[in-house]
Amino acid sequence: MDFDNVMFTRGYSGVSAYRQSKLAMIAWTFDLAERLAGTGVTANALHPASLMPTKMVLEAGWQTMSSVEEGLKATLRLVVDPALENVTGEYFDGLSLAKAKAQAYDKQVQQRLAALSQRLVSV
Repeated sequence: MDFDNVMFTRGYSGVSAYRQSKLAMIAWTFDLAERLAGTGVTANALHPASLMPTKMVLEAGWQTMSSVEEGLKATLRLVVDPALENVTGEYFDGLSLAKAKAQAYDKQVQQRLAALSQRLVSV
């Protein structure tokens, strides 16, 4: 997360912006899970599949790697699997529990992201 250029006003790269937005979403999810602890609400981050044949992937001309069905299966599992009912604050890659980038777990990053998000939505 590059907080000095979080809006990519310098050196814009679509791929970098996409990656940073996903990292922010994962870090925010971990923070949200902590904030919701004890409420019965769970929050987890999911990377459902890689390069599914979505409009974005197809228009970019990238080769697909996963099917939409694979992504759907991973998403549905996280939503309806009774074994995951009380699982919160985790990151899943497809059907597997995984580790996100280290920065996503950093409390200072989470706090800075929360403050930045609050500022941006209050404008």
